[in-house]
Amino acid sequence: MPSDNTCRILVVDDEDNICKLVVESLSSSNYNVVTFNAVSQAIEYLSANPVDLVLTDLMMGESSGLQVMDAALENHPDAMVVLMTAHPSVETAIAVLKRGAYDFLVKPFKLELLKQTVERGLTHQKALRDNLSLKGQVEFLRVANSFFSSGMDLGQYLEQLLLSCNTELSAVASAMIEVNPRTGEVVRTVTQSNETEGISEVLDVRLLDQFSGSRSSAPVVSSRTVTEDSNRRYRILISQPIMIRRTLSGVINALILSRSDRIPSGQMDALALLAGSAASAIANARLYDDLQQSYFQAIRALTNAIEARDHYTAGHTDRVSRLAEQAALGLGWTDKQILALRMGCTLHDIGKIGVPDAILNKSGQFTEAERRRMMKHPELGLRVIRGIDLFRPSIPYIIAHHERYDGHGYPKGLKGEEIPIEGRLLAVVDTFDAVMSDRPYRAGASLETAVRELLDHSGTQFDPRLVRTFLAVIASGRVDLRELYDRDEDLSCLNSVTPTEKAPA
Repeated sequence: MPSDNTCRILVVDDEDNICKLVVESLSSSNYNVVTFNAVSQAIEYLSANPVDLVLTDLMMGESSGLQVMDAALENHPDAMVVLMTAHPSVETAIAVLKRGAYDFLVKPFKLELLKQTVERGLTHQKALRDNLSLKGQVEFLRVANSFFSSGMDLGQYLEQLLLSCNTELSAVASAMIEVNPRTGEVVRTVTQSNETEGISEVLDVRLLDQFSGSRSSAPVVSSRTVTEDSNRRYRILISQPIMIRRTLSGVINALILSRSDRIPSGQMDALALLAGSAASAIANARLYDDLQQSYFQAIRALTNAIEARDHYTAGHTDRVSRLAEQAALGLGWTDKQILALRMGCTLHDIGKIGVPDAILNKSGQFTEAERRRMMKHPELGLRVIRGIDLFRPSIPYIIAHHERYDGHGYPKGLKGEEIPIEGRLLAVVDTFDAVMSDRPYRAGASLETAVRELLDHSGTQFDPRLVRTFLAVIASGRVDLRELYDRDEDLSCLNSVTPTEKAPA
């Protein structure tokens, strides 16, 4: 690809000596100058080749430089067009400037004036390009700020990043491939495309091999020519590495279909900014995941401590989590909701850490004082996680899983849909597991008994819709009851659940 500093200039004049004079005058600068004496040849050239500035005579026999200007601006909207004429008038000058010309030169002109006009035009063009790039970068930074301040999902943020990439580079397709820096395995791909066939190109994982063993953040650019309707175009593929602590963590690939075989430096700078922001977002997400895992391990240790004290709850947390997750999938919950559900199910009984062993392991009925003490465990659970923002999504599971649909539950006596859906769902699953599980004073009941418990209290203790959804999940066979409860169960008791009530398989 040509140097980004090489400016391409087209000169059109029916007088060959004028063309030679312009070429000679501009030869000492870093310009690539092409000349034509015929308007038709110039228009054909403009349809297939990139230009930065066009210098054209206004009157050329039966043809006009306005035809050249129109063709230039149609094919290259940011090209600078300078008109030359030996018969100037104020009206003519105003007309061509309104039509899109950058400037006007009157023949005969001094060569120094010609150089100054060309330099000024190219400087103006660069400023316009940089301004467009800056606007795009400011908009992207606004999106980036919203991600870091509002906790936008990383996948959503990367999609927005690629939209900015397509806008900034006028790309027809782009992709972000994230890799595990230790194993090199692909862990995430995100795409944005206006051209279906381009997706396979930008998703080619072999592009990662270009950066194998490298610690450089420099992009790799490849270009090939294609012909469309007799017009030559350039198909440019840019691979910008995403480096975190000088280690390859992914790549942004952008596919551009252009009349030019060159990418302006401002656009390359924008791509580097996008890659840097992607690196920051991915690094932060990894740190967040590590922190989350650390917290989970600590909380899991507390949960295990509770289950070690209470024989009834042994394995309860894991079973409830698995059952509730399948029910949530039947309700069409998002990945983010599922993640919160796993956390909430893990933590929902954390408040029992403040309940004495004598109450937790009592096989008979509670006294009124013991019952009131046990009923405080949701509020005790909130105290345990208070101040840990990471566990905020688990609050409705902790505080509401003992509320009743008829309003006679605790701790707040909420009714119907006043109860968060998380609490309503967990109430169904929690009771199902309580009936099915072995207790110190009795063996676990049958599936039929557990189903009857839910149906008998549907509309009073439980949300009827969630009961139907949960039973439909059990009926679908997506939950291995033998694995959970170490016994075979006859699912025929679920035949009363109608097909329309069953969750999707």
